[in-house]
Amino acid sequence: MDAKTLYREGVLAIRDQKDIARGRDLLVQSLRQDPNNDMAWLWLTRTVADRQERLEYVERALKINPANEQALRLKERLRAAPSPEPPAAPSEPSPTPLPATHAATDRPASVIRPIGPKTVDIPVTQGEKEQIAQLMEKADIYLESGDEEAAVAQWVEVLKLRVDHELALRNAAGHLWRLRYWEDASELVQRAIDAGTQVPSIYLTAIDMAERRGDQDQAGALRERIATLPAADEQLLATVADYYLERFQTDQALRFLQQAIETHPSSQKLLVKLGDVHQQLDRNQEAMVYYDRAVRLGSRSKKGKEADKKLAAFVPVLTDRERGRVWLAVRETVGVMLLFLLMAWQDAGLSLLDLGPRRWAGVVLSLVGGYLLITATSSPQQEPVASWLGGSVPAEPTGENPLQAVPAAPGRAAQEPTHLPIVPESVRYLLGTAGAVLLVTAFILVFYHALGLVTHNPPPYLP
Repeated sequence: MDAKTLYREGVLAIRDQKDIARGRDLLVQSLRQDPNNDMAWLWLTRTVADRQERLEYVERALKINPANEQALRLKERLRAAPSPEPPAAPSEPSPTPLPATHAATDRPASVIRPIGPKTVDIPVTQGEKEQIAQLMEKADIYLESGDEEAAVAQWVEVLKLRVDHELALRNAAGHLWRLRYWEDASELVQRAIDAGTQVPSIYLTAIDMAERRGDQDQAGALRERIATLPAADEQLLATVADYYLERFQTDQALRFLQQAIETHPSSQKLLVKLGDVHQQLDRNQEAMVYYDRAVRLGSRSKKGKEADKKLAAFVPVLTDRERGRVWLAVRETVGVMLLFLLMAWQDAGLSLLDLGPRRWAGVVLSLVGGYLLITATSSPQQEPVASWLGGSVPAEPTGENPLQAVPAAPGRAAQEPTHLPIVPESVRYLLGTAGAVLLVTAFILVFYHALGLVTHNPPPYLP
């Protein structure tokens, strides 16, 4: 609906339907489209009980149309009436007029009135929520009508109820700064910070103001505090770390990221970023620790895959997926069997057709013996073989030093904590012994012709 229709519907709601709330809402919408409707401001006086607020609406109407007789009569009645007790709805202070121009060295008086201390830990009541919504609504109307100082006054009133109201603080500080009320803008932001606000955007605003004043120490201190904010997102924290890195302040970047990870221990983005910084400093051992932590949080995410790739560039990681695969043990066993097959082929005069049953038996025994020996040594956690042989899940190593999770010796695979059962040590000894015996037997079988020549026809240099 257009402004005129909204105004007409609002008047009908107030006058005929006695629906004050709906009438106010319609009038406010009408004034947002046409803030110069003096009669809409006059009808708005019927929606509030506070005399001061009604008087402000009347003044607004007279400012638009000084000849409005209804507004003049209502103004006289309001001024002549005795002061009532303050109602639940908030009263709005008259905005202090600002001069048309401002000089940096000749700043006008402050538009901010003293604000009592408010704690951000105490939630606002329902009544305060309604007051805040009303004040924000009025600020929008004033701003759209070009009355910037009145809008600032409304936002400041909101900050009396909620010292770190993000939108009100950003609007008030931004407009005050643009109008060269630098100290007032900084004071509003500082009050929220002193109250212990956890809103990251307020710290960013304070940092921007400190840098504009040339106070780099204050800006740096505020950046460090961002690392401890639970509400700060990963991108913001990474951006602050990049700020330090771009200025070659590596120590500050490391300290900031470490503090941020303490607050956000499940952030893969920050872990990878911290690993990258350590890698740039040739601290590969520390870099691997943080890459490994990022992978453990999930290797399927974008950052998890990135961390996994970077970690693999340093050292392969042995996971439960590799430990528990029977195929890997079988693949190694097949390699052993092929070695014995080549020996049998050589013993048969390089003719597979002349291998004979004895050599083939040796090849088969090498397959069984190789599997038993590999199971006892390099693959004792095959699923479900380990469970069949009475295996149990080993306890995770304890220790406060995260570097213990990654071996320092080059060429070795880093092993992540396992959740698979492992064959008991006594069974592994039996399997290893049996496998070794079978392999020796297989060697005798596949090389029986050569061994027979050595034992029955020893060379002259043998005793």
